[in-house]
Amino acid sequence: MFERRRQHEAAEAQASALAEWNAHLSELESLLAIAQGGLTVALGHLMVAPGERAVGEVTNVGLVQERRGAGHYQGASQGVSFPIGHVAGRPVRYRVGATRGHYVQGTPVATAVDTGTMSITDRRLVYQGAQHTSECDFAKLVGIDHQPGQVTVSVSNRQHPTVLHYGAAIDEWVQDRLTLALALFKGQGDQVVQGLNAQIAELHATRPGATPTP
Repeated sequence: MFERRRQHEAAEAQASALAEWNAHLSELESLLAIAQGGLTVALGHLMVAPGERAVGEVTNVGLVQERRGAGHYQGASQGVSFPIGHVAGRPVRYRVGATRGHYVQGTPVATAVDTGTMSITDRRLVYQGAQHTSECDFAKLVGIDHQPGQVTVSVSNRQHPTVLHYGAAIDEWVQDRLTLALALFKGQGDQVVQGLNAQIAELHATRPGATPTP
């Protein structure tokens, strides 16, 4: 009974490893096909210019901007009153009015302000949402920063960076396509193809269940 269970668990583990291997191989082959121009990526939300190559598109992407929280007055006083004597037999009180103090702005908080589609080509990254649109031309790129499930792109013609959140589940997929898009923009397509072919060859040599080459 124990041996049968062990064999079943080993078979499940190998099947899982093989599925992961196949997914990795499929991703590398897709990137290679895009780099070689043999795979045309359809963009449903962006018109590409002549000669512009589509690399990838992601829907349900959040546009993140800083929004200040509620502010408050600091050093405020409610006002007090105190007796100063009597006039015509009646007590008289002197009141010091309330003061509002000074206003302290709320702390900036990163907030999703819109939801839309992120399109990636070999020339630009474009966000198109219900309320906002942002185009980041690679020719004007100042910096790009990856965080888990999020990318921040700064370009010279925009005062504020474009921050797009797409979730950790597709983080590697997005990073692969952004890396490819930037390489193609820089004219490094041949180096990318060479590197991808090398990775695919290495991956074939490590296929789960394959008999090691003596």
